[in-house]
Amino acid sequence: MQPNKTLPGCYNSRRVLQCCKSSVVCVKLIFQTQQKCIAIFALLCCFTVLVVLIFSSVDIWGDDEDGITEENCSRDCSIVLVENIPDNLILPMDGKPHLPLSVGFHTLLDKAKHSVEVVSPVWALNPWDLETTPSNAKQGQLLFQRLLSLKSRGVKLKIASSLTNSAELKTLAAHNAEVDFVNMTALTRGGLHSSFWIVDRRHIYIGSADMDWRSLSKRKELGVVVYNCSCLALDLHRVFSFYRQLHERDYIPSIWSKRVTALYGRHDALELQLNASEAAAYVSTSPELFCAKDRTRDVDAIYEVIQSAKTFIFISVTDYLPLLIRSFRGTSVTRYIKAIFPGALKLRHCFM
Repeated sequence: MQPNKTLPGCYNSRRVLQCCKSSVVCVKLIFQTQQKCIAIFALLCCFTVLVVLIFSSVDIWGDDEDGITEENCSRDCSIVLVENIPDNLILPMDGKPHLPLSVGFHTLLDKAKHSVEVVSPVWALNPWDLETTPSNAKQGQLLFQRLLSLKSRGVKLKIASSLTNSAELKTLAAHNAEVDFVNMTALTRGGLHSSFWIVDRRHIYIGSADMDWRSLSKRKELGVVVYNCSCLALDLHRVFSFYRQLHERDYIPSIWSKRVTALYGRHDALELQLNASEAAAYVSTSPELFCAKDRTRDVDAIYEVIQSAKTFIFISVTDYLPLLIRSFRGTSVTRYIKAIFPGALKLRHCFM
């Protein structure tokens, strides 16, 4: 062994060189050095995990909530039903139409000052796929133009959708809209069916209508618009934030921002005033993989409504054949039916 050379793990100092003259002592020194490296690496790993947890708890990954909290949010809300009635659908003589869906959307856009957040599985407000433009497509085209004009008003437009090749979303993105893609096929082998708006974290729309010109003209659609209800809007915004954090992911992250945690659920519902009447509400989601901490599943929310009914239950759905058309893993859909006395079940069909 050359005295002027050092062995791996030894430092170029007189003390270490003297140490390395004995192979046994040198091996011991190398072993101790390796132990120190392993210990330092373990400490770095622990520190990294700690930083991630701290960032999650202080909402580094979450969207800013504009200073709205559970303590200062508004619970004195107003609610209106909005619907679209197709021209060829004849209502009963005593039927009273509610606020037109298109009017509800435009009212929300009129109120927007800071942000409009939209989740929709379909974006076809313009009949670009048709050779001729139908006369009843005007409402969809007008709504699309108003969304484009949000940029000129300084209002941010944020969108979450499962569409990857939508011409409308590309056009909106070119006008400064923030578009996030949720890969539902990779995440759940299913599709995105949510449809809701959040305006300024104060006003919301939840309903059946997609961002489709047919939903404003040819289809029977129903929804609700809730005004000045920042408590409920904040909770719905957290669902929106959940979708945004899935942008272009093909897996569900194991660590989430605190700001996707549900504020309210079936065991801790939001107590509020709806049109000066006491009420309770919360937001539910599905599938279970998309239920962040404390978030109630759709299936449990529906079951709770059926179980708590005292006089009647009115159900409006696209189809009511859950046993034949769809299957739910781990969920028995028949429990919906079992909760209703057979003799009290009345079905009313709406053919279009």
